[in-house]
Amino acid sequence: MKFSYAGALVALTLASLLSACGGKAQYTVQGSVTGLTVDGLQLANGGNTISVPKGATSFSFPQQIDYGAEYDITVAQQPPYFSCGVSNGKATAGYTVSIAAVVSCSPIAYTVGGTYSGLVSVEKTTPTDGSTPTDVANTVTLINGSGAQTTLSSAAGSSGTFTAASLNNGDVYSISILTQPKNLTCTLSNQSGVVRGAAVTNLALTCSR
Repeated sequence: MKFSYAGALVALTLASLLSACGGKAQYTVQGSVTGLTVDGLQLANGGNTISVPKGATSFSFPQQIDYGAEYDITVAQQPPYFSCGVSNGKATAGYTVSIAAVVSCSPIAYTVGGTYSGLVSVEKTTPTDGSTPTDVANTVTLINGSGAQTTLSSAAGSSGTFTAASLNNGDVYSISILTQPKNLTCTLSNQSGVVRGAAVTNLALTCSR
């Protein structure tokens, strides 16, 4: 907080000096950019809009604003398959020495999954106290390439939906069965492909005796 107060004091001092000379302090509406690897980002401040190219690490609006004027930097257009947000983008010029908003971008993650059926609990255990035998949950484990693993259990139901991976646009997926359930054989269809800017939901895992 000491820096903010010191910055505000310096800004106010500069503004006072300029006012004494018959002018107003001018501020550039600007900031830093991280994670932007594609074109298409547009930022807005009031009625002014700028495009920010991929690889940019900073931005600035060509129109400066006077001391005491409000600024509100927002995302006017998101880049394709990315999500960008603005922090420290709204305040009054002159509160600090300079305007330093932060724009952070990251790729949108899309899930890869589908439906499963026939995953039943086929084993029973007999308690030593003679009470009724209970089902034992059956499981099947899926793997994406040599990476993320997902285990499905009959405890959640013999059928349902699942997610096997979370990937970015353009990523390749190859889902396979790592471990089969006991006393069942499962097959998986539509298990490979490329993420194309949307969730993949057409994988189908079918288990049978």
